[in-house]
Amino acid sequence: MAYATVEQFADHMDPEPVPANARRLLETATIRIDELLVGARYSVDDDGNPMDPVDRAIFAKAVCLQAQFMKDTGDETGANANVTSMSQGGLSVGRSSGADGRTIPRYSQDAVSYLRTRGVLPVHPYTYS
Repeated sequence: MAYATVEQFADHMDPEPVPANARRLLETATIRIDELLVGARYSVDDDGNPMDPVDRAIFAKAVCLQAQFMKDTGDETGANANVTSMSQGGLSVGRSSGADGRTIPRYSQDAVSYLRTRGVLPVHPYTYS
């Protein structure tokens, strides 16, 4: 289940229209945000969703930012992350090794920054002895 609803995404995208694949974008964006949250500490309900309303709002905003990023880059699956050029007629695809920094990042920098400034992203490892 996505951290944000289609209605929340519509509010975020306003005045732009919500894409037809909004629900799928939100579900995929939730998976991306969950990847970023590995190591974060927050209380969850039996379904694994954040219990704190503040956390729920933060996660919903981050998911909307990530979904917008995936919509804007046209790369919902990450398959084009290392594509540097593409042609339609005769099909020609150029891929980057990543060394030149010309790859599409997996995560929205806005979503990462938002989570970081809200204190949700683990900046330091949680250690104990």
